[in-house]
Amino acid sequence: MKLHLLRHGKTHQHSDSGRDFDRKLNAKGLAQCDLLGDYFTAKEFDCEAWCSGAVRTRETFTQVAEKVDLGSVVMREDLYLCSRAVMLEALWARPGSDDLLIVGHNFGISDLATYLTDERIELSTGGYICISFDGMSWEEISRGTGTIWDQYRPMVTL
Repeated sequence: MKLHLLRHGKTHQHSDSGRDFDRKLNAKGLAQCDLLGDYFTAKEFDCEAWCSGAVRTRETFTQVAEKVDLGSVVMREDLYLCSRAVMLEALWARPGSDDLLIVGHNFGISDLATYLTDERIELSTGGYICISFDGMSWEEISRGTGTIWDQYRPMVTL
């Protein structure tokens, strides 16, 4: 079983509405998504996805999905700037052991990766990490039970 964690691409500092929730990807963020799509295509990436409802995470998911089939997506308002604890509760409640992608935000997403692998992880914008759990179900994952399977950071200079 694998958990794929993706931090949204680089964003504009402000939104037209003034709300953080509404910030959009900037040119660098769009380029990061393009590279992520290429990377996932090469990996034959396909699984269910959970995505924060924020504009920047939805745009990240949509832009990457233009290049690769990311499977079904569930937009989850509870993932917006949430903590590791919120994500863990959601994961523990998930039945089965099918792979999952979460498109989210720091610091919660990096904190979750750090907790599950017992390694210090800080995902930059557009950063991706895949954590593997051998022979486990979602309700069994806990601190240090995961192993880093793959990691990628799209390097974009504009």
